[in-house]
Amino acid sequence: MRLKQRLSGLGHRARHPAALLRTLSDPLDPLTLLANRFGTDKGSLAYSGHGYSEAYHEILAPLREQPVRLLEIGLLHRSDQGWLQDPVRYAGSASAARAPSLAMWSAYFPKGEIFGFDLNDFSGVRVERCTILRGDMGDRADLAHLVQETGGGFDVVVEDASHASHHQQIALAALFPAVKPGGVYFIEDLHFQRPELEAPDALKTAQLLRRAEQGLGFASAHIEAAEADCLAAHVERIELYDSLERGTSRAQRRDALAALFKRG
Repeated sequence: MRLKQRLSGLGHRARHPAALLRTLSDPLDPLTLLANRFGTDKGSLAYSGHGYSEAYHEILAPLREQPVRLLEIGLLHRSDQGWLQDPVRYAGSASAARAPSLAMWSAYFPKGEIFGFDLNDFSGVRVERCTILRGDMGDRADLAHLVQETGGGFDVVVEDASHASHHQQIALAALFPAVKPGGVYFIEDLHFQRPELEAPDALKTAQLLRRAEQGLGFASAHIEAAEADCLAAHVERIELYDSLERGTSRAQRRDALAALFKRG
């Protein structure tokens, strides 16, 4: 397994002169344009403007016209005006009127089949070619039900939910087997975990991924031994990208997005 780190900003696309020319002549790639249009912070405008869409486009552009099966976990920014109710969202008691990132993925993959999964109620949201299921990413039974209901076989999984380290690791262990060979599993916002959600025994997921790259495996308090062995056997490589989040230092936004590629 190898770990590849990418810089933020121009570093995502300017590794070669031709890429730099494209960057200077066309600064916004198609996915970033869609992210900004629908109002997701994966783009460069909404909320913190993480700019993850640039990395996603770089990796996923060859799949645009394919019948991709994509799953996204965590469907709406906590500050979005699309929330119809605003009790304690992390308790799963809120309902929402929109899912901007699912709309973005549906537009980006015109032949794709899109699945969403969230703790809260998105039953009133309609996105073309999209099915939304409800459940808890920290509950292995809910994740098993998700795979059963969708049939698994995902080309792409995007995990953008609570950002709690133990939730990230439980979901990775449970869902990576449902990724197709040659597929990719993304984890967003490795640089930010809400303190009130962190389990005291949880290793930060970014640290876990660096340890795995060093040959120390994926074992953690929230990944069982058999799950860790499965990850070690099937993760081909890991790429880390910085966030472009406004109002933070480069050190604070370093290695915010992980892409785990499954062996073909």
